[in-house]
Amino acid sequence: MSARHRAARERRTFIARVARTMHREHGQVSPSDITHVAIRAGWKTNNHEVRHVLTRLNLHR
Repeated sequence: MSARHRAARERRTFIARVARTMHREHGQVSPSDITHVAIRAGWKTNNHEVRHVLTRLNLHR
């Protein structure tokens, strides 16, 4: 697995963890909120990637 692939997987794992926590605590998740949290934590991501992860988790259409 290349370093780039590993970084992308870690980023998606972080996004999924944040999304599950927000869903558990607030009952809903907003892609822009999760993107904001990820960027503040130092992850380089965007709304499109966050929406993709949320769709795979069945938390977004």
